[in-house]
Amino acid sequence: MIKLVMPVILMQRMTTKFLTGLVSALLVSIITPVMANSEKRVTVPIALPFQQQASSAAASVAAVQGLQTTPFTQTLAASSVPLVQPRTSTVSSVATTLTAAVLTPSMGVIASSVAASSAGASSVESPVAVTSVQSTAIVSAPEPQQAQSEPQEVQAKDETPTANVPLVTTAPVDAPRYPEGHPEAFVAEFEDYVAKKVAPFVPGVAIVVISGGQVKSLQGYGVRRAGTRETLTPDTVFRLASLSKPFAATAASELVNEGKISWDTTVTSVLPDVAFKNARYGKQLTFRNILSQASGLPRHTYSHFIDENMSFAEIVRRLRYVNFSCAPGKCYAYQNVSYSLAGEMIKKKSGMSFEKYVEKNVFDPLGMRTASYGLNNYNASPNRAAPHISNGKRWIPTAVTPNWYRVAPAAGVNASIVDMSKFLLGQMGKRPEALPLAVLNPIQSRVTKNTPAQNYYGERKAVGNTAYGMGWRVFDYGRYKNFVHHGGHVKGFRTEMVFNRDLQIGMVFLTNSESRFAKDIIFKFLDMYEQSHHPVAKSKKIAKKQ
Repeated sequence: MIKLVMPVILMQRMTTKFLTGLVSALLVSIITPVMANSEKRVTVPIALPFQQQASSAAASVAAVQGLQTTPFTQTLAASSVPLVQPRTSTVSSVATTLTAAVLTPSMGVIASSVAASSAGASSVESPVAVTSVQSTAIVSAPEPQQAQSEPQEVQAKDETPTANVPLVTTAPVDAPRYPEGHPEAFVAEFEDYVAKKVAPFVPGVAIVVISGGQVKSLQGYGVRRAGTRETLTPDTVFRLASLSKPFAATAASELVNEGKISWDTTVTSVLPDVAFKNARYGKQLTFRNILSQASGLPRHTYSHFIDENMSFAEIVRRLRYVNFSCAPGKCYAYQNVSYSLAGEMIKKKSGMSFEKYVEKNVFDPLGMRTASYGLNNYNASPNRAAPHISNGKRWIPTAVTPNWYRVAPAAGVNASIVDMSKFLLGQMGKRPEALPLAVLNPIQSRVTKNTPAQNYYGERKAVGNTAYGMGWRVFDYGRYKNFVHHGGHVKGFRTEMVFNRDLQIGMVFLTNSESRFAKDIIFKFLDMYEQSHHPVAKSKKIAKKQ
C-alpha cells in the first residue's frame, strides 16, 4: 500500500511544481516588459528657481544660481507606484494592473484585475497593493486632546476633473551653515528647530525657507501616514486649506490685468442670480470687497453649512436671508462662502472653469507640476500626505474631509512644498514673467483694516498695522514693515506661509496634523531672522530671561 501511495504523492508534487513553474513563466513573460520599463531610470525635470546649495543627498546635483531646470532621476522598482505622466498625458491601465498583479498573491485576483483592465477600469485612487511595513515607532502628540469617535462622513461629490498628477522626486536642500551672529545663520537655526522641536512630535512636516531671494532650505520630515514607513518627501502633496485663498486672489488679479474684469465690478452684474436681503448693499458688493474680506456680511457667514455637506449653490441661494453687518467695504469679517463667489465671477469672465483658469495662469507658468484642485486630484496624487488627528496620546490617520473642496477658491488647493517654493518665489517678485508686479501689488497691499486678533496674531506687542489685502494678511512686526501671510486649517492639516518682498525672505510650513506648533511658527521664523541680523536684540533677550 505504501509503495502505491508514494508514487502518487511524487506525481502530485511534480505536477504542482510543473504547474507553478508554468504559471511563473507565463507571468514573467507578461510582466517582464512592464518591469523593464519600470526599472529604467526616469529623468523628471524639476525647476528649483534660485536654489543656492544642493543637499548631501543630492551631491551629484550641482548648485545653481538663477532660474534653472535641474534633472533628478528616480529608479522605480516593479513593486513601486506606477510613474504618472504630466497633466496632459494618460496612464496605461495595462501597466497599472500588471504592476498590481506582481504584488498580488492570489491567482484569482490577478485574473480579475486583468479582466477589469480590459473592461476599461484604468483609474486608481491610491497606490495598489500597499507594501509598507508597520513601523514600531509611535509618533507622539505633544498637545493632549479629548479622545473622540469619528462620525461616518458623507462623501461630497467632487466634480473636478481628475488630472494625472506626476510622480516626481526632488532632492532636499540643506541649509548653509554659518557661525552664530552671521546674518544668514537664521536659516539653519530655523531648519534645526523644525527638525528637532517639531518633526519628532508630528506625523510629517515640510518646509521651505528663502533668503536673499533664493531657496536655502527645502525639507520633508517624518511619514505620510503614521504607523507606516511611507517617507514624506519634498514632493509629498498636502491639502492647503485656507492657504488656497492667495491662489484665487492671484488668479483674480491676472484677470484684472488682462482687462476682462475690474476690481470694482459688482457681483450681481456678473452673477445676477445671487440675491441679498438688503438689495441696495447687494448691488454695491464688488469683486474687491469679496476678495478683501469686506463683504459686509457677518463673520463666517454660512461656513457651518459647508461642514454640513450642503452644496455651494444652495448655500449661495440662502445668502438672501442674511442681514449685512455693515455696508460693503466698511468693515472686516472673514468669509469662505462669499469669498468663493470670486471663483464664479472668474469662470463667467474667463470663459473657463475657475480651476482651469488657475492652472493655466498660476500653476503652469510657475511650474507647479503636482498642484491641483479637488478631492479627485488629491486621491490621484501618488505621493500624498494623509490627515491626522490626536487622540491625546498619538496621532491617528483619519478620513479626508471632502466638503471644503466645494469652496475651491477658499480651500480647494493641493500642493507639495516644492510647488509652494515656486509659488513663494513668484509672490516675492522673483518670477516677473509669470507673476508681474502689476498682478502682485494690488493683492499684497492693505485693503481692509483689521486688528491683530482678527488676523489671528493674538496680543503680540510687536505686531501692528494689520490689514487684509486680497487673499493675504498684511502686518508690520517690530522694526520691519509689510509682512505678507496666510495660513490654513482643515481636518488633519495645518499650513502657514509668510514672506517679505523688501527683505527677500520667506517661509512655508506644511504638516499633516493639527499641531499647536503651526500657531507660532511664522513668529519663530521672524524672531530668528531678527536675532541673526541684530545680535544685540538677541543678547538683550537672553539677559532678560536670566
